[in-house]
Amino acid sequence: MNWMLTAVSAAVAAMLALPSFAAQSAVQAPQAAATSKAANSEVPDGEDKISFEQYRDWRLNFIEQRRSELAVQLSGTDLPAQQKTRLQQVKAYYEWFAGLPDADRDRRFRERFDRIDANHDGIIDHSERTAWHDRQRAFYHHASNSRDAPAAAK
Repeated sequence: MNWMLTAVSAAVAAMLALPSFAAQSAVQAPQAAATSKAANSEVPDGEDKISFEQYRDWRLNFIEQRRSELAVQLSGTDLPAQQKTRLQQVKAYYEWFAGLPDADRDRRFRERFDRIDANHDGIIDHSERTAWHDRQRAFYHHASNSRDAPAAAK
């Protein structure tokens, strides 16, 4: 049970860090800047801001990377049954997401981007990412505490 909670906590921590990593990757990765001339004109080099195009490109890359990581983890022979089941569920989610038509996937990316982009200027800046992290951290911390409460009562 503790191993499962650790795995879930690690997944939650990764999800909380996504927008921050997206901004770092989008600003630092030359291929992300090269993929969109609009993004280049909206996001000057060296600033800590990302456009939707940069966010989308980063998310697509993350999905592929995560699918590979999960395949490697699932290839382990000494996985407890609960952990293997959870990893298979997470992998199925990423497989489903990767299999979506581009328009559906972009719509989902846009919805999340718009939730992060509080002032709706088409750019996520440092303060918006910080606010998003705080909201996510509070949500997942609360959810984690409510799951742990019944276990502590035993």
